Amino acid sequence: MAVSDLFFGSYTVRNKRRISKVVSEVNSLSSECAMLADDDFSVKTNEFRNRLRNGESIENILPEALAVCREATRRVTGMFHYDVQIEAATSMIGEVINNDGAREHIIAEMKTGEGKTLVQILVAYLNALEATKDEDSSKWKSVHVMTSNDALAKRDAFLNRKVYELLGLSCGFAPSRSKSTRMSDRLDNLRQKKDAYKCDIVYATTSTIAFDYLTDNTILDKNDRIINKPFGYAIVDEADDLLIDQAINPLILSGKINGLDDESDTLEIRNYYEWATKFLYGYPGVRIEGLTGKVFNQYEKNKHAEFSEDYVYFMDTGEVVFHSRIANEIGFGLKNDQDKEKLYNMRYVALMDAIRAKHSYLKNEQYEVRNLGEGKADIVLTDQNTGRRKYSNKYIDGMQEAIEAKEEYFENSSNTAKRRYHIVNSNKLTTKAMCTYPDFLSLYEGRVCGMTGTSDIEEFKELYGFETYEVPSRKKNIRIDLEDEVYATLNQKYNAIIKEVIKCKKTLEPVLIGTTSIEESKIISNMLNARGIHHQLLNAENEEEESKIIESAGLLGSVVVATNMAGRGTDIKLGEGASDVGGLYVIGTSKNKSVRIDRQLRGRSARQGDPGKTKYFSSLEDHLVKLHYPGDTLKYFIDYYQKEDGPIKNKTCLKAVTKSQLAKESKDKEQRLASEKFNKVFTDHKKTIYEMRNTILDASPVELINYIKQMMVKYTNHVVDNESVLNIESELSKICNVSECVSNDNNVFKKNLLDSMYANFRRNFAQSGVKGNDIIKYYKNIQKKMLCLIDIYWANHFDTLEYLKKKMAISFGVNDVFKDYENEANRIFATNLMPSLLNEMLTYAINPNMKLGDYEIEYSEEAPEYQKVLV
Repeated sequence: MAVSDLFFGSYTVRNKRRISKVVSEVNSLSSECAMLADDDFSVKTNEFRNRLRNGESIENILPEALAVCREATRRVTGMFHYDVQIEAATSMIGEVINNDGAREHIIAEMKTGEGKTLVQILVAYLNALEATKDEDSSKWKSVHVMTSNDALAKRDAFLNRKVYELLGLSCGFAPSRSKSTRMSDRLDNLRQKKDAYKCDIVYATTSTIAFDYLTDNTILDKNDRIINKPFGYAIVDEADDLLIDQAINPLILSGKINGLDDESDTLEIRNYYEWATKFLYGYPGVRIEGLTGKVFNQYEKNKHAEFSEDYVYFMDTGEVVFHSRIANEIGFGLKNDQDKEKLYNMRYVALMDAIRAKHSYLKNEQYEVRNLGEGKADIVLTDQNTGRRKYSNKYIDGMQEAIEAKEEYFENSSNTAKRRYHIVNSNKLTTKAMCTYPDFLSLYEGRVCGMTGTSDIEEFKELYGFETYEVPSRKKNIRIDLEDEVYATLNQKYNAIIKEVIKCKKTLEPVLIGTTSIEESKIISNMLNARGIHHQLLNAENEEEESKIIESAGLLGSVVVATNMAGRGTDIKLGEGASDVGGLYVIGTSKNKSVRIDRQLRGRSARQGDPGKTKYFSSLEDHLVKLHYPGDTLKYFIDYYQKEDGPIKNKTCLKAVTKSQLAKESKDKEQRLASEKFNKVFTDHKKTIYEMRNTILDASPVELINYIKQMMVKYTNHVVDNESVLNIESELSKICNVSECVSNDNNVFKKNLLDSMYANFRRNFAQSGVKGNDIIKYYKNIQKKMLCLIDIYWANHFDTLEYLKKKMAISFGVNDVFKDYENEANRIFATNLMPSLLNEMLTYAINPNMKLGDYEIEYSEEAPEYQKVLV
């Protein structure tokens, strides 16, 4: 709990009276709204817009607008918002101002089955009123309603569209990127997207909108832009999934950079990870016998003070400690030149990543190997909470390359390899654009709000500044949470689960079994099949059927095996007779990486006052437990208690599971905090680059000329004030005649340089003989080259920042790593990237006939008088 909450109460407590008052006012307007004619709803919408336009706040119109929207929903769908749903919407919309004078962003915590989809309608409508209040419709902003998968987004857009249309608003669905190879299908998909983004309210998955945003920042013609409105307001369903569970894994848009064909750097990076993998596991010519290692946790750190193994790995922190002999071996064969330190660091970091990939990243749990045919395969990440494949996500900080190298090694280098294939290098296509979900959500100019069944109040507040409003359930929760059972081995645990399911089959009690991985769901499914128990399996391999399968989980006698939270967003309604046998029984096959996720799974049972119960089964061989207790102590307990019949009663063993979960929870939180600190620098740089890119992309010929003039001023100031005088002529040789501009007065020197640059710019245009409509083509050519250069430099900056992070990681604990990283990254951006980019952009702008890629600085011996210029 935050310190302020101790004195003033939680956000829920502080706002309860205000929100309750709004709910009462909404209810008092119900009769009046019921008398509205259908045509009156759009009139009301325009009335609300006018009031906002004329200075009223959203608080002023809130009760009336909610009442009108509630009646419109009832008239179209037959569903009437309950008071708790009005309360949830009010908490997310209210004009609450924080201490900094900015609007607060709110997460509404609503239990499963309380009707978050209906709440979305109210919030989307109120946001749309603000987004479309301007008299000039070209200035209207968008409202994005984000769901967890395409099927839900399409369903909600279809169901709710007529409600919005009755209210005088347009609604569209933006589909995810087409997987079809047919050009006609891809063009149709693109048209659907563009049409959807023209609407006032857009339903889509968060990843769809994020990737469309990234794509828009790589285009060379503004007519190719997909999202054609400013980012106004965002409503995020399952906010905890995006902002916590998926916070650190970036969305990466890959492809070929226009004007950049060299893949040598990418291949060089891959070579380091191939070397490290062979060094770790053993390979002729690298290190034949491979490395020996010992796995510990931080609390066991004193045990490795003197160790004979090649390395020690701390499972809970990811830290690697090498024996001195290995540290020496890493540098074997490197030449004593100026690049030796960099090459050594690259090998060092790659080897640490390879060790992490060996111990902490498991095939068929964190990722799968997907066979692409023709001897190729790639790595596909799996969502640990839903089991869904995350095709567009990649690991960062070298883990993707480490896993790719590991899998290729075992499939092609060992004698036991069952098949031979090449793991496709994830970086073969250069990273063109990248963002994380928190970074993406920071784009929205207006309110960002969300809903979740299980909030992490402290982390939302600490990490993102989001407040959480805890919405009460409409009916009392009568779910029974049974005491956890812990077994010594995985096999004992699975057998206990099967016995529990057999009991339920006899009484026809419906069962939902939530697993922590795809592999575990298959194990349970195979064991059920072996006992002849009919069931449905829901995992990442049949996600298209998610909603249908999860809906059936409440039917009498049904058994559904699902990868943890697969099917989020779909209600499980009890079938006829299911209440009489106790309701839905939710079984967890292992404790999850956080208590919050455990609560998510439990929340599938006993919705809206229904009966139900839950129980978690664990074992001392669970991955989570081994992560925290990898030593001899755990092995002793497993050996001792596996002889017992039934669950373990020893309190020390029971606490081991809880401690493991809390340790994992704490470590993950640390990673998110660290990621957010590192990512802030990248986000600031990205903002500068994208602002520059969009200015150039949208510029008319006259606007482009003015922008080029601004670039000349910026670059001239930098060169004269910061550059070594010896480099000035070589830097400016393609832009102007430096020898004619020299002056001992810096201000005069700057003016002379600017005049010379602009004279060259005008002269080259005059000599081109371009007239009429060809003038636009002439400046389009300059514009395109400038955009390509921005993309090339920005793509290279990704690699620079990644290398810088790795370099900082080696010295972790020596200094303030985050501050050092920020200072160095900002220095590189300001003194290296931007000046070099401006120089090259001006070169091509002033010399439009020069082909992209032909630019080379002409170094010459400077005359003595040049050396006086900046003295």
